[in-house]
Amino acid sequence: MIHRWKLRSRNVYYRGGFRDLEVGIADGKIGEVGADVGRADEELDLGDNLLLPGVIDGHVHFREPGNEEKEDFGSGSRAALRGGVTTVLDMPNNEPPIKSPELFRQKKQIARDKSLVNFGLYAGIPDDLDMLNPMWEEGAIGFKHYMAEEDLDLEDLAEMIDRIGALLTVHAEDKGVLNTLSRPGNPKEYLESRPPEAEIVAVKKLTSLSLDRLHLAHVTLPESVSLVQEMATTEITPHHLLLSRENLDLSNFVPVCNPPVRDGAMVERIQGLFLRGEIDMIASDHAPHERDKKTTSNPKKGSAGIPGVETILPLSLTFARNNNVPISSIVEKLTKNPAEIFGLEGRGEIREGNWADLTVVDGSADRKILGEKFLSSAKLTPFEGDKVSFCPTMTFVNGDLKYREGEIIGAEPGRFITGDSNG
Repeated sequence: MIHRWKLRSRNVYYRGGFRDLEVGIADGKIGEVGADVGRADEELDLGDNLLLPGVIDGHVHFREPGNEEKEDFGSGSRAALRGGVTTVLDMPNNEPPIKSPELFRQKKQIARDKSLVNFGLYAGIPDDLDMLNPMWEEGAIGFKHYMAEEDLDLEDLAEMIDRIGALLTVHAEDKGVLNTLSRPGNPKEYLESRPPEAEIVAVKKLTSLSLDRLHLAHVTLPESVSLVQEMATTEITPHHLLLSRENLDLSNFVPVCNPPVRDGAMVERIQGLFLRGEIDMIASDHAPHERDKKTTSNPKKGSAGIPGVETILPLSLTFARNNNVPISSIVEKLTKNPAEIFGLEGRGEIREGNWADLTVVDGSADRKILGEKFLSSAKLTPFEGDKVSFCPTMTFVNGDLKYREGEIIGAEPGRFITGDSNG
């Protein structure tokens, strides 16, 4: 039996702006948007709360299979729901890395059994490039190249990626630059061991390629954005947008990530590019680790990565408010733009016929970010104690109410999604 919802809000994000509307949901999809969408089995008057498309987080590491002690698809997807995230795209650097059709199928089944949100899966780059197409046919959302770790013939890779019509996403730090630097002895030296030059050299190598679909993950430098402006899409994380080297506590590994947070002058410049609309989307690069791997000051024992799937929406919208820019532009970078970049048909907008992936956000609330409250297995954050507004209070995935006021209330699994170019 089809369950019908009617959501009413004075701030529905619809067709690029906020409007006083009703949204009708039936059979998992948005049936009608208008002033009066008729009767429903369940009606919610949201008042002034924002009704937004669910966030599409295009860059997460839920760690399963292989490192479930850090996170799994159950805890990661619960954290996503609390953050207003309805779709995640998970990276392939598992143990072992997802570089074969068999491993891809195994991971897909794990996520199907456990993920409460929609999910797409990246595949890694195998030694035998002929294996790219079988993984693409299995439904890979794209392929991830870690330039800091992998030695690949970029031209051969680009040719094969284009031949099958896939997306290539790149972590751009040059392995050669990193290897020439001294081994770090503490968190500060660790950050210094991954200098801006490593990103710039890597990005310059990419500019020699001809690729139909190239995406640059977690940019940190204005030069990177400028170099690929005409040939690639770009993403930035809230931590690279908001944090600077000068305001980090470097007594441990909590604020350490790859690529690293930059100094204040660079952050100010990339904020300017972002506010001018020159970066396409926001992603969390949610990268959870165990507490002892983050609270250490020993680089041999520490791990780089910041959990962010629960904070991506409030941090991003609060940044907009604090800089007097329309939050509509930020909403697009969290929803519509990633849907377009990754080819997620029927998602990313509140529109008739689209899947009802929605989040309700209290725009007037102020709360402190507290790692101990996270639903993620990772309870440490460099944003500890920071005040944010725009707190998600409800999250719908495929028309099912999954999260409400701090509680997970639905156990229906999310859907495995692929880009529209690979079926």
